[in-house]
Amino acid sequence: MGNKNKNNKPKSANNSTRKPKNKAQQKTPKQASKAQAAAKAAAPAKTVRTIEKRNKFESVVVNIIALFLFLAFGYLAIMSFLQTSYIDPNSYSSEVILYQNDNLALNLLFTAIFFLIAFACRRKFDFFAKVNIKLMEIGIAVWAAVIGFIWIASVTSIPAADSQNIFEAATKAAQNDYTPFYDGAKFYNKDFYSGYSYFNFYPFQLGFVLISEIVYRIFGTANAMPIQIINVLCVASAYFALARITRLIFKRKSVEFLVIVLLAGCLQPILFCTFAYGNIIGMTAAIWASMMLIKYFQTEKYIWLAPCGVLLVLATLAKYNNLIYLVAFVIVLIVHTVKTKKWQSVAFALALCIASVGATNLVILSYESRAGVQLESGMSQVLYLDMGLTESYMAPGWFTKTGIDTYIKSGLDIDAAEKMAWNDIDNKLDKFGNDLGYTFDFFGKKILSQWNEPEFESIWVSKVKNHINDVDSGIGKAVYEGSTGQLLELHFNLYIQIVYLLFAIGIYVMFINKKLNIETVLLPLVALGGFGYHLLFEGKSQYVLTYIPLLLPVAAYALHTILMSDYTHIKELAAKINKKADKKSA
Repeated sequence: MGNKNKNNKPKSANNSTRKPKNKAQQKTPKQASKAQAAAKAAAPAKTVRTIEKRNKFESVVVNIIALFLFLAFGYLAIMSFLQTSYIDPNSYSSEVILYQNDNLALNLLFTAIFFLIAFACRRKFDFFAKVNIKLMEIGIAVWAAVIGFIWIASVTSIPAADSQNIFEAATKAAQNDYTPFYDGAKFYNKDFYSGYSYFNFYPFQLGFVLISEIVYRIFGTANAMPIQIINVLCVASAYFALARITRLIFKRKSVEFLVIVLLAGCLQPILFCTFAYGNIIGMTAAIWASMMLIKYFQTEKYIWLAPCGVLLVLATLAKYNNLIYLVAFVIVLIVHTVKTKKWQSVAFALALCIASVGATNLVILSYESRAGVQLESGMSQVLYLDMGLTESYMAPGWFTKTGIDTYIKSGLDIDAAEKMAWNDIDNKLDKFGNDLGYTFDFFGKKILSQWNEPEFESIWVSKVKNHINDVDSGIGKAVYEGSTGQLLELHFNLYIQIVYLLFAIGIYVMFINKKLNIETVLLPLVALGGFGYHLLFEGKSQYVLTYIPLLLPVAAYALHTILMSDYTHIKELAAKINKKADKKSA
């Protein structure tokens, strides 16, 4: 593009038709075809125009993020080869986590087999060139949807615990009955909360109550299957969006092809669709919001900001923990402001904060008005921090009644409850400071109980519950009690090992190749936020499930780099070794 350089003259006919000097330099038609296919596969994919502006501030920020990502997931990659966390089959309904040492040699063997198969497939460059990537994007969505629909139809799970509280409130609100909002009224699990309304503890859950109420008003209140169906459609949509995001940030058809392959093996979110809760819907809305933000960064067109904001608000309404996305968005928007000197980005970041937090507060006010009650402010993050630093019978930092008991003792006075919680936190911090061995053991087990439990409770969330139809045959029975379930356990374990390994390698390679920017680190930054949050606050393996798909674009880039590298230095070293060996033998 632009003016032609006069010095760049076209080659003469003699030069362009010059023949190789010897037969060794000549390529057979088959070799030439493969070379052309390889070049076509490696060519940039069609995507939105990227506006690139290098900035030292951006480089410093993204490199710091990459360092923490490499340390966190490098640790997980190593530990995933050494041990596995799993739910104790003898205390299955209680979510008791056990830690099992793995057979390292076997894990390394399976990983080696995976890479050998990948290298064997690398020879099929022409497939990358010929494959219709749009059909593959549709294909991954259909794959997720088909498996999801089969699974939810096989197990017909009934909500329990928090999801039952939300189901009850939403279905009754759909019939203009607001009983669950009143203290002392008859509602699910009221004794657990000493007669107080569930929503005096968790008013932020009303965001998902509103979404559920709309669904149940449309599709009926008989059961939670409508939400489960929407969950399946959301996972399919999220996988489609992740494939598109991969193409946007890496601009290679072959990288997108590889992320689709990795997504096809990511079955845990699909199996998690039986959980009538806001995790999946929130994850999907946040992933689409991320894609809109990346398009804004690449084009600097403000048209992408409106859908980004709406989707992020929906994500936080569905699952309040998606404020982690909000924090990540704010960080990258600030960097973008410094980078481009366009203050609209930081203005949008402020608008996102107001809209995301304000929308939840408006929903709470709406339900208070409709029910004619005034709810308490609910449990604060201080109480969740206290819980996250407490030993649990499940695993360190998992759920206990610590926060609930503190809140009830205070008479639902959050100021008094936080004062008690801070006193408890100070005592625990003193213990951590005085006993470093205990500290490393506590946080080590807390991390591995969440991130190294490869199933992420995706089967547990339906298996421990009641079912509309008895699961005494079919896919559900095979997964719960048969060899299919054992095969899935093996798949989950090996899959997570490879994903963590590839992700850590990907972060390193992106640093070396200077591929780190606010676009490529956005989703990994969200995963890092989830890692840090659940390191300190309440943790569970199911809580980190929705961060796993976010690792796959970088993992696909790492796999692409591994497969497509020419390994010149290794070949030269091997040639030198062979040459020395030949001299010695001579």
